Amino acid sequence: MRVFLKKIGFICVAVVVLSSVIAFFSLQSLKASSFYKPSFLANQVSEQQFDYIVLGASTGLTTLNTKLIDSIAHTNGINLAMDDTALSSQYLMLQHFLAQGKTTKYCILAPSNPSFDSKTMDVSDNDYRFLPFISTSYVSDYYKQFESKRARLLSLSQWFPMLGVTYYNTELFYPSLLGVLQPEKRNRFDDRGNYTYPVIKNSSKIIQSQSNLRVDFTNQYVEKIKRLCEANNIKLICYFSPVKGVTVISENNEYRCINHSNLLTNTMYFYDSIHVNYRGRQISSIKFAEEFSRITNEK
Repeated sequence: MRVFLKKIGFICVAVVVLSSVIAFFSLQSLKASSFYKPSFLANQVSEQQFDYIVLGASTGLTTLNTKLIDSIAHTNGINLAMDDTALSSQYLMLQHFLAQGKTTKYCILAPSNPSFDSKTMDVSDNDYRFLPFISTSYVSDYYKQFESKRARLLSLSQWFPMLGVTYYNTELFYPSLLGVLQPEKRNRFDDRGNYTYPVIKNSSKIIQSQSNLRVDFTNQYVEKIKRLCEANNIKLICYFSPVKGVTVISENNEYRCINHSNLLTNTMYFYDSIHVNYRGRQISSIKFAEEFSRITNEK
């Protein structure tokens, strides 16, 4: 029996060690690739200076096309927004951007419109994409501040990488294999960080009813992003993306805003209730470029 238990113990230790080694190299592969935005920014973006960056969730990712904006406004921008992320994630992305030694004149903050007042504090669904950079203090400190199960697993991955890689196996392990074979492959965004939803319906219908969403910027991470921008001589602009049938109202003068919440009033420009399609992105980006040009030309 004692021999049997020793063999079982040896096998268990071997499995843990092997899993840890695989997990470690999985994260290293992702860190060296361009599959997710944090690694893409570190490895594939050679420019150090930008006129603006876009931070945000899926709305910012799919509404603002930096290539089109730059062609109109004669600027140099990049879209660093990631789907399924909160303002805390966008604060982390700004820290990550600055940690790469990069600078920008403007930060366009474009989360989902209700996020500006969200009270929910936890890691976002896609915060695991920063896990390859867990050895940096800003990433490890970010995970540590939350108390959920997945936050603890991400935090402990600094010492036991198999925890995070096992929990997010589909999102981390398999892309890490792809990172070995195709290190420059990107996960649904182009070489400037943009992504768009297709036009899946040809129906055209005027959106009649409009409800109001009042935004007061009470999410603590809005202020944190603002302070970090000020510390690095960056001007912050909050962007309200187009939403089907919702008009954003803000009376807080502490934040400069571009409000496109009711810019599009036809269903033909929307992929779903909160995301624009390719047509909607074209109009939104052109209008943004015009307003952004006026802001940058102010004395």
